[in-house]
Amino acid sequence: MKYSRKELLQLPDRHLSFDECIEFDEDTYKKFPRIRKLRNVEARGEGDYEAADQRLYLNLHVTGIMTCPCDITGEDVDIDFDSEADEVISFNKKDFENIEILQAEGEYIELLPIIFRQILVEVPITVVKPGVIDYPKGDGWEVMDEATYQKNKAGKVNPALAALKDYVPQDD
Repeated sequence: MKYSRKELLQLPDRHLSFDECIEFDEDTYKKFPRIRKLRNVEARGEGDYEAADQRLYLNLHVTGIMTCPCDITGEDVDIDFDSEADEVISFNKKDFENIEILQAEGEYIELLPIIFRQILVEVPITVVKPGVIDYPKGDGWEVMDEATYQKNKAGKVNPALAALKDYVPQDD
């Protein structure tokens, strides 16, 4: 998904349209431990190249399935993602200082890094496998869900503050 400036100029009405199924090499997301696998990634988009500005105005829609580790058990969890973005990509060196505008690499615009960046935006901060989970336990500790925590917490007094429950303020 690489387009040269010349190819963009030769498009009818300078309008770019694409609908591609993408397979990312495992090395692409190996540096990101929150992603174990990407499947069924589809990128659709339309863009208009403005020759006077030397910019491609792009609307991008990316869908697919990412496999992430469960934060409790470490097991694989499949997460559907659906992301949309509007991007501006420029060949003009004057735009290099504007952080909101992406820069073309020489005479080419490569869309795969832009698509991958959009997928990274969709990676969830925490993932918990749905359904009944056998939460891990250890010597003197255990992981519990919120309901169990609230149930166990009710009626317990913090030992560090236990002596204060008998404290009765005295008026002087």
